[in-house]
Parts: sequence; structure tokens; C-alpha cells
Amino acid sequence: MEIAFIPEPHELHVLKGRCALPAKGNIAINDPSMAGAADTVKTLFPRYTITAVVEDIIDPIRIIKQSQGIKHQGYRLSISPQGVTIEASSQAGAFYATQTLAQIVQQSPTGKLPCLIINDWPDFPDRGVYYDVCRGRVPTIESLINQARTLAHYKINQYQLYVEHTFKFRAHPLIGKGASPLTSEDMLALDKVCHEHFIEFVPSLASFGHLATVLKHPPYRNLAEDWGVGRYLDPQAASMPSWQKHRAWSLSPANPQIYEFLTSLYQEFLPLFSSTRFNVCCDETWDLGLGQSYELCKAKGKGRVYLDHIIRLRELSARHGKTIMFWGDIIRHYPDLIPEIPKDALVLDWGYAFNHPFDRISDFRKAGLKFYACPGTSSWVSLFPRLHEACANIHGFAKAAHENNAAGVLNTDWGDGGHYNFMEYSWHGYLFGAEQSWNVNADRSTFTRRFTKLFLNSGSNELAEAIEELGDISHLNVEGFYQSVWRHIFFAHPNNPLFDGKPRNAWTCNSGNINRQNIVLNASLGKEVLNRLSRIRRAFANAQAQKGADPHGVLPYWMFAVDTIAAAARKLVTLTPDGSNTPAARRKVSAELASLKSRFVRLWMARNRRSEIGMTLKLYSDAIESLR
Repeated sequence: MEIAFIPEPHELHVLKGRCALPAKGNIAINDPSMAGAADTVKTLFPRYTITAVVEDIIDPIRIIKQSQGIKHQGYRLSISPQGVTIEASSQAGAFYATQTLAQIVQQSPTGKLPCLIINDWPDFPDRGVYYDVCRGRVPTIESLINQARTLAHYKINQYQLYVEHTFKFRAHPLIGKGASPLTSEDMLALDKVCHEHFIEFVPSLASFGHLATVLKHPPYRNLAEDWGVGRYLDPQAASMPSWQKHRAWSLSPANPQIYEFLTSLYQEFLPLFSSTRFNVCCDETWDLGLGQSYELCKAKGKGRVYLDHIIRLRELSARHGKTIMFWGDIIRHYPDLIPEIPKDALVLDWGYAFNHPFDRISDFRKAGLKFYACPGTSSWVSLFPRLHEACANIHGFAKAAHENNAAGVLNTDWGDGGHYNFMEYSWHGYLFGAEQSWNVNADRSTFTRRFTKLFLNSGSNELAEAIEELGDISHLNVEGFYQSVWRHIFFAHPNNPLFDGKPRNAWTCNSGNINRQNIVLNASLGKEVLNRLSRIRRAFANAQAQKGADPHGVLPYWMFAVDTIAAAARKLVTLTPDGSNTPAARRKVSAELASLKSRFVRLWMARNRRSEIGMTLKLYSDAIESLR
């Protein structure tokens, strides 16, 4: 029997024979610090008793604390005909060994475990997931706890939530009003669960740019670079791209009141986290130097003003015993200042394309800084993740990070445009990131089959192939339309240029291979995609019908993703020049979108707070009405 693992272990030696553990027995430990690991093993063998190691008694399961030859966070798992032995030098290592054992037990339904020896350790000390709770949707605390527990099973040990306005500040009740914000009790509960599962729950709070959700409120507008009214002093502001023009986007470092404001936020937020680190964000400060700080930036330079702000945030955070991390995109524009970044700060180097220049992460190594590689799940602005781009991006970044001795990998999952990309879509990307940050040399060619077997509890090759093909379809990226074009088609009005039937330059994906080519968005393409989606949906439905499959309940969400892309394909069949653009055909598509809108609400409310669902429902309503 072939056993699948996620992450794949570094060293696996399969031996002859099977281990038939008795129905009752002992889980013996030689150190009280291993009791937590014993508790985890007891969930696999509930009729066992936890006891101490006795040298002249052979127990069927032993958990031994020892350090000889075992790397940091690593473990040795041995299964022989006589029993199971876990050896680790730390509680974390023992915990990770128990998660590997759980995967073996899951795949051994007869109770006979394969004999083997595993020596394993992580390639990176820090292995994280960064989840966006700001773009319209805030999950319930139960959903977040389940997410954290599941990530821990796959050896993730850092967790962050991206927060702009979705935390309930007592001193600032306007922030988060109407957004179902997380509370102090939520953060404390999540911190506790994370701690119990060897995850560091790192606070993250936007502290420079990306603050339109906060600065839009009248009491805070004067803190914004543009005074909250779109006022700019630098003539270059007129040439800023439209997608960067967000009113009240960034705090202005020229206004000393912003530090009083941030001090107030930090006083409420930071004490809720046991982590000694804090992500102050500070990315994409597009309007810096254009408004209130125009004269300051002319005198000192934008780069210096930016770095001074980082240093000030470092001081504010230190009052709460936190060291900072921040996104590295802005400081890259000022390479001469990189050596001046405080050495206790950690730089988050991000980029999400399959062909990102991963090797430039060496800039931060050369400056003697601590840094993470920060890839992404490629799920945002898409109806399903651009699976193959995500895998290429995650592996490319992890490989470069490992070669440059990065401290960790932080895998990001954003929700741009309303967060219609459900969390459930991203598990393939989360677990691929978990594997790459544990073992960058793991076999990528078998990952989806292993994911299907372990996460979806299905041995169906048809299901694995369907997941890969859906990733191919979702990838389609047409020049001029950000990310997956299916999202744009799905919400587009009939007069949108997408339906003009003209050739377009695009990035396509076939069998996981990403290439540039010309395509035509027409009825013929729509019909082809509908046929492929029909097969994919059938594979999902067949898997869902299998006993014990889909224990995490993601397939209803994935089938919804298939149906939304199918609706977009039907819009091509209906609205393009070679399509059947009749009033009756348009009404039929409109009715299909209305039905999907109702399903969307049900799926959202099953696991999330109502939050700002209206952002996406308006997109649905406008698209529905435009076809009537």
C-alpha cells in the first residue's frame, strides 16, 4: 500500500511488514513536555492510556524526548511490527510527528500500519498563511478556528489575518461599523487555539496605506495624505493611474496626529496576541508625497520619509514588546536605504506571478536582514484559483528563499473586489504552500493526487484530474483585464468590449503549462469550456457521493465555482457576435445568475458573518438587471 503525505517527509524508508497495534495499550512518554503529543495520539487510539516509559516494558506506542541527530522542529517516526516510536527534541517536533502518524492511520483502514522509518524536519523555521478578512467577508470565529487547526495538521506554524477596519475598537466605534468586525474575545480565542496547535498567531494591522476603509470616516479624514477629499499638491498626481486613485488611501506622515491615532489602535489590538511579532503592513503607499507630505518628501525624499515612518512604527510596537515585519514593495524603490532598515525588523518580500523575479529576494539577504518569501494562492479576482500560477509562484519563491536562507514563507490569500473567492477554494494552495515551506524538494507532480487523497479523502484519479483542469480553465488572463477573465465576463454588462469577438492577447494554461497566445472570446470558446466544465462537475459530484469523502465540506463551494464559470461561458455563447443573442437567451442567462446569487448567499452565510456581502451582491444584481 502506497502512503501519501502532505508535506512529503525529507527521508522515508519503507520496511517490510505491518504493525498491528492492539485494541488497548499504552502511549508511553519519558518527559512531561511530551504529554501534548500523547494527547494527540490518543485521539487516534481512544482506548489507549497515557503512561510513563518503563524500561523493561515494551509499549505499543512510545513518545521519547531526545535530541541526538534530530533537527529543529524535526522528528523521527519509526513503525515496526512491535509498535510505534516517536522521537523529538521539542514539543513542536513531537506534534508534527503525530500529524504524520495521523495521515498514516487515515490510510490504514484495517488498522495495520506499514512499517517504516521517517526522519523529517522543516526547510524553514516559519511557515505561514496570511488570510484577508477585509475585502467584504469576515469568517465566523468557528471557521477561523477550523482553518487554523487544519493548517496545523499540515505543519503550518504561523497564521496572520489581514486587518484594516474589521476589528472592533472600543475607542473608535466607527471603525468596522457594519462590517461584522472581529472582537477582542475572537482574537483571544483564536490566539489560544493557535498556541495549542504550535501556531504563532501574529497580529497584522494596516498602518500606512490601504486605509480607505478607516479614513473615509469624517473624524479621520484629516489624517489622510489627501485630507480625505482627493486634494493633491504634487502636479504628478494627475498622471497617477486610475486604479491607484483611491480617496483617503494612506496616512500622512507629515501629520503628527497619525502617531497618536496609531498609538490608540495598538493599545487595544496588540495585547491580545501572545506573539512577540507584529506585521505593520505599509505596502502600496501610492499617494505618499502627493498631498500633506508633499513638502516633507521634497525636502527629505519619499524613501527617507517612508523609512522614517517604519522606524516610528517600530518604536510604537516596542512599547508592547513586539518587533515588526512589513511588506517590502515600497522600500525596493530605494535600494540605497535598504541597509538602513533596523536589523530586528523582518521584511516581507511579495509577488504573485508565475514568472516573478524570485531571485531578487537576495537583496535583503545581502543587507543582513531577516526576511520571508510571500507568494500567493492566486485566488483573488477569480471564480476559482489560478491553480497552476499559484503552484509555480509558491515553488519559485520557496526555492529562492531556501537558497537565500530566508526565515520563512508566508503564503497569502487576498479578496480583492469583494471576496467572492471563498476560503474553501484556497485549500489546494494552502497545502501546497505548507509542503513547499516544509520540503521545497517535494514531488510537485504528485501533489494534487496526494491532496485529493488526504484532504478530500478520495482516491479518485478522476477527481485529481478535474481539479487540475479547472485550474487550467480558471487561469485564462486576457490583456487589459486583471487576473482571470472569467470573473470579468461573469459580472460584465452586454455592451462590455469582452463580447466584441475580436482577437485578444492572453495568458492561457494547458495541462499546467502557462503560455502567451492570441484567443477569441466567442461562442465557440464558450461551448468548448462548457463541455469541459460538465466533466469536471460530474467528477466533483461523484467524489461527493463517496462515503467519507470531503470531510471539510469544500466540494459544494467548488461546484459553485464550476457553475459560475459555466455561467460566464454561457454569456459568451449568448452575447458574442457568433452567439444566440436573443431576448429569450439573455433572460435565461439572467435567471441563471439570479439562481447563483441565491446560492452565493447561502454558501457565504454558512461559514461567514454577513459582513459587507453587499459589495458582491451589487455586482450580481447589476449583471442580472443588465440582461433583462
